[in-house]
Amino acid sequence: MPGRVSERQAGLYRVEHETLDGRGRRWGRVPEAQRYLDELVSSAWFFDRWPHFVRVRVERRGRGASWSTCEFLDAGGPGGRPTEGVVLVAPAGLTEPVVLHELAHLLSPGVGHDVAFAETFLSLVRHQMGFFAFAELFQGLRRLDGFRTVREGIGG
Repeated sequence: MPGRVSERQAGLYRVEHETLDGRGRRWGRVPEAQRYLDELVSSAWFFDRWPHFVRVRVERRGRGASWSTCEFLDAGGPGGRPTEGVVLVAPAGLTEPVVLHELAHLLSPGVGHDVAFAETFLSLVRHQMGFFAFAELFQGLRRLDGFRTVREGIGG
């Protein structure tokens, strides 16, 4: 997590940790996480929601990195949205919640940690991590001032 974060962002991180820590997959190597994202991005479910987004790469950040991030590789999609990007994981970040969090940023660029980002993240969590992980995250977010209007996600 970057040095200075807004109250909203700090709240979102706190709820993520409270509801998703210890859940989901943990990979030992980047190629395992890459296969996971390749399968997700090439799925019909994913295409129905984000047809413009075709590729994501997973790379490790340096040893001194304490937080994960992502980078857009282009702006060739509708409205200048990226069609591909890179998820850059910190040494401890090779987990399903972290990878999905960064992918949600790639799918909702320019919005930071707002309601639109949260709804994208919720969609990914529900589909990939299951209903119970989604429900806990959703209820936790709805208790935060900046996320009381968050919907259950994008599409069915």
